[in-house]
Amino acid sequence: MPNEDATKPGRPRSERARRAVLEATQALLTDKGLPGLTVDDIASHAGVSKNTIYRWWPNKAAVLMDAFTAATSAKLKAPVDGTATQRFRAQVHRVAHLMNEPEARRPFIALVAASQHDPELAAALRDRFIAERRTSAAALLGQIAQERPDRNNLDPDIVIDLAYGALYYRLLITGQRLDAPYVDRLLDAALGPDH
Repeated sequence: MPNEDATKPGRPRSERARRAVLEATQALLTDKGLPGLTVDDIASHAGVSKNTIYRWWPNKAAVLMDAFTAATSAKLKAPVDGTATQRFRAQVHRVAHLMNEPEARRPFIALVAASQHDPELAAALRDRFIAERRTSAAALLGQIAQERPDRNNLDPDIVIDLAYGALYYRLLITGQRLDAPYVDRLLDAALGPDH
């Protein structure tokens, strides 16, 4: 396999090599599981050197989170059409739906579990995955308050914690399925019914 790693200091990274690293990480994370995954494995599978990976990412945790984010971010975005309430509700449904898919559920659970004992992975999870999603959810909740005067007392942090915290509790603790009726009841409790 050709080595995409012929980068010199200051030369921008190859987009093809970057994609290869992320795809290799996704495949290995799903197939091998997090505990046994090494940067050497990722480099070998991607056809790049370990030094190239460390030039682009500060640690294995950052590679893992970028790979997971690359695989899931498009599926987690709120739709562009509808009221802010409809878009927020749809986005929470998308998260629940994605977390029911084994190819997303297993790696996410492994990343969260490992982050409890790995400060670098915990920071990558917060900075590279959760922060962006909280920001976009908070923006939608701000729009809800503008669109609906009866919702102008919503506290975005509390609503986000209620909605996503409940999803993650089911995902990580009880193992219960995140089905659409549950998500609707959860959002009715957090936001009030969307009438």
